[in-house]
Amino acid sequence: MGWWNKLVRDMKYKQTGENSWIVEVQQDGKTKELYIEFPPDCLNQVGWDEGDTVLWEELPNGNWSLKKKEDDRDGSK
Repeated sequence: MGWWNKLVRDMKYKQTGENSWIVEVQQDGKTKELYIEFPPDCLNQVGWDEGDTVLWEELPNGNWSLKKKEDDRDGSK
């Protein structure tokens, strides 16, 4: 198997549109906590920064939508 096939196989995400990805939920081997790892260019592309609050919404088809929480009127997040 070539290096490209291995890279694609080991990816934990797949871009499905300009601002949409399928991202695998992963589990920390030590703590058993679940987490997702955002693709390298995802945060910039959707306008998110480290530390932003992300809102999770379950969709009717069982998928999930993640959206950045907009700033409150007083300027806090």
